Amino acid sequence: MNHPAIPLGQIDAFIRPQGQVTFTFAGKNITFALQHRHERAYAAKLLFNLEYPQSDIDSMLFERFVRPGDKVLDAGANIGFTTLECLDAGACKVVAVEAVPEIYDRLAQLAGDGIVTVNKALSGAPGTAEITISVSHNQGSSLKDEISQMFPGVFGDHPRKVQVELTTIDELVEQHGNFDLWKLDIEGAEVDALHGASQALRTAPPRIILTELYGDFGQQFQETISASHPFAYRAFIRVSDYSLVLTDYATPQSDDFYPTSPTFVFSTEAIALP
Repeated sequence: MNHPAIPLGQIDAFIRPQGQVTFTFAGKNITFALQHRHERAYAAKLLFNLEYPQSDIDSMLFERFVRPGDKVLDAGANIGFTTLECLDAGACKVVAVEAVPEIYDRLAQLAGDGIVTVNKALSGAPGTAEITISVSHNQGSSLKDEISQMFPGVFGDHPRKVQVELTTIDELVEQHGNFDLWKLDIEGAEVDALHGASQALRTAPPRIILTELYGDFGQQFQETISASHPFAYRAFIRVSDYSLVLTDYATPQSDDFYPTSPTFVFSTEAIALP
């Protein structure tokens, strides 16, 4: 990265807020809809090599923890940018799970050559449920009322809900084999996903779990996963040198680090900290 990090609100100085742009990345064509602010940021990041901390923390974690030949579960894959980053980091197969139908239609265009797409939501058991759709942007849709209450601006005064199918990690492992790394960005459903992964966690736990956790979900997740993944860390990007930093799990956000979603790493083995 050769340029200073820029706030998301300044992306429009580099990318217009309408139309589409297509890039070839990790051997696949991915199209960004520029009316969505995070997709404009992805485009600016790729086109101008701009630093975008909210996305770059994922990129850095994939570069650090994805090993050549890994099989990755990307839950909450959205349009597939993180899926492609996993492939670019060396994964041989990524199972990309996205529940929201209109977003999944875009993700599905990446299927094949190492990518399997699944139009379901992760939960504790198979079935169906209502997901509340983000109206402020095409990220953040959630199965959990707690998330809707935590971020009311994302869902608006009259939240839109759609019915989606549910699956479990155990079902996905049965269908696609064991995973080396799980990336769980499923807006509050992470603990439920662990409840649907009891067999996988017991017989073939992933080496690494990367996840975003808000509020009480963090402590619940850590307590649920502690038997198989006793080592827990928080991930940041340091302001002084724009590097990935892993700290103690309980480290709070500070001015030393760029503000990003609270991102955590759970490991089966201890990770050396600087």
